[in-house]
Amino acid sequence: MGNLCRSPMAAALFHARVPAGRCSVVSSGLAAQPGRALDPRVAAVLEKHGVPALTYAARMFDPAMLGPDDLVLAMQRRHLQALRALVPEARARMHLLGRWRRSQEIDDPIAGTQDDIEKTFTLIEHCVSQWCEHDRRLSA
Repeated sequence: MGNLCRSPMAAALFHARVPAGRCSVVSSGLAAQPGRALDPRVAAVLEKHGVPALTYAARMFDPAMLGPDDLVLAMQRRHLQALRALVPEARARMHLLGRWRRSQEIDDPIAGTQDDIEKTFTLIEHCVSQWCEHDRRLSA
C-alpha cells in the first residue's frame, strides 16, 4: 500500500532476474506518499542478498501508466480488488505476486522486525522466481 517494502523488494528482484531490455519494472502503491525513501531495513536485506537496490522514491499507482500488454502484480487480494476496480479493462492482466504459490498473499512487514523483513524477502524472491519460470516475457 505505502510502496516502501514489498513492492520495491519485488521490483529490485525482477530487475536483477529479468534480462536487460526484456521489460520495464515499476513499483507503485495504492496509498503511497510520493517521494518517501525505501525502508532502510529493506535496503539492508537487499544488500545482504546481493540484490542492487534501485534508486527509489515511493509513487502512487496511476492507471494512465498501464500499457495494453502490461502485467500488474499485487501483494494481497484487497489490493487486487482495488486495482481491478480502478482499471477494469486490465483485469485479466492483474494477479497476485503469489499466484504460483496457491495465490498466497504477502503481508506487509513494515510494522514488524528485521526478521519479518527477511522472511518477506525470501517469500517475494520465491514468487519472483516462479513468475520468471511461468511467464515468457520475464525469462531469457
